[in-house]
Amino acid sequence: MSGNKENRNEEYTFEFYEEKEYSLKSCVDFIQTRKKGYEKDQVPYISSSEEKSFPITPDRIFKIPKCKDFRTIGFVDGGNASIINSADFNISFHRIAGNLFRSTEHIPLNSIPSVIEFHTATILNTEKDGSLEYITKYFPRTAEYYDFLPDRDIVINIKDKSIRRGVFQPKIENFGSIARRFAEWSYAKGLVEKELKEGDVFCKDGSLQTGFKGEIRLAQKLYQNAVRKNVIVTGVSKSCRLLTSNGDALVSIINLVGDHKFPEDIWYYYPIYQITRADNQADLFFVKLHKLAYCPFRFDIYLEQSKKLDQDQKENIISNIASNSLDLSFPGYPYGLIKVDQMSRVAYREIDGQKIMVFSEFDKSHFEKFILPRLRSVDAHDILNKIRKN
Repeated sequence: MSGNKENRNEEYTFEFYEEKEYSLKSCVDFIQTRKKGYEKDQVPYISSSEEKSFPITPDRIFKIPKCKDFRTIGFVDGGNASIINSADFNISFHRIAGNLFRSTEHIPLNSIPSVIEFHTATILNTEKDGSLEYITKYFPRTAEYYDFLPDRDIVINIKDKSIRRGVFQPKIENFGSIARRFAEWSYAKGLVEKELKEGDVFCKDGSLQTGFKGEIRLAQKLYQNAVRKNVIVTGVSKSCRLLTSNGDALVSIINLVGDHKFPEDIWYYYPIYQITRADNQADLFFVKLHKLAYCPFRFDIYLEQSKKLDQDQKENIISNIASNSLDLSFPGYPYGLIKVDQMSRVAYREIDGQKIMVFSEFDKSHFEKFILPRLRSVDAHDILNKIRKN
């Protein structure tokens, strides 16, 4: 754009004048007219014959008893961030963390590292038939971490439905998150195998659902280990997008029913969903684990194990999770998951330093001729952000 322009770097803000509020007011009016109240006798929405749901009724709400038989609970979570990124390659940094708790008592890990760190490199590669595939390789920071990482590279065709969003080609940096998910399953297998004993509980961040090609194999390895040792596999989800057959948010209906029946107590709702798809073997509960919790959370138990548990055994598992969910920084959410989130989180300042190290490792002539042009293919947005900050 030619010519000088005064105040070129000024901040542009949206000011709310009365005549400009029409569009927002219209949005609010639309929501309010369509989302007024909740109809009775709703059921969870299901999308296939491999899902089974049950009507939402007050008789499925139960108090969570006070825990008397404390079990050790193992928690796992991971974090990652992209270091450098092009349209056809990516390097990312990852951190996976695990810990043990018995109620609010922290128990040190004895046989495996509490944190593992690794890098991944993803490239686009041409297959023999001419189609494109993503290949992601794991590179641990130290050799001892190899035992806790997936034993295979991630190889997924560019047209694979598990990585696509409609007609859009997947972003290659998304494979950093996919690699982290795969590593969480592998590290969890090691934690169950070496740190937990019969009757203990493993709790992962999120549901037990898998979504990407090759992920099911890693989940099944964890399940097989857990079944062999009689360690119960569970998952707690911070958010839930399940719906009712009427299009309402399922968790909001459950919360309404639960708080009406037990307004001063902690409670769980069951049964609600059973999922038997190969990628999601889960028996679903909703649990309010602290009386100050602002909403219940989705809670999964591995379906094969849940079918063999009676109500008292299921309540013992839930009461153990509740005994670890007392921290007032996030009441009703397991403190073990709060800690592994903090332990595994990757800070931006870490990535800045690693980016410099990565650039220094490239051969200078190769970098300038082949790498830098690729990086410039996707970094124009970063330039605009810098202009705005200056």
